[in-house]
Amino acid sequence: MNLVKGLLVGMALLLLAGGLVWHFWGKGQLAYIEVATAYTAKQVCSCRFIAERELNTCLQDFTIDISRLDVVQVGNKIRSTGPMGISSSMAQYRPGLGCSLLK
Repeated sequence: MNLVKGLLVGMALLLLAGGLVWHFWGKGQLAYIEVATAYTAKQVCSCRFIAERELNTCLQDFTIDISRLDVVQVGNKIRSTGPMGISSSMAQYRPGLGCSLLK
């Protein structure tokens, strides 16, 4: 009986610790990933369609490491996806209007 009670208390403490980590660290990281994917999609869209540069040269312009983001061109759109598909943003080029985020 003491073993079961100890395991339940241990599991409760692990859940509490996980909740605290998510509250103080996880939400901020998720917000950072959402901003990073949106910024990357918009910047690469402008570079690719307005400056008419190749996708791989546009990716080299970033001063921060974006190697964990997956950036692909889909027609006249650029999609940027965060690690493990956590967040995804898409920017679309419209002639005469430029690039804008879709979301």
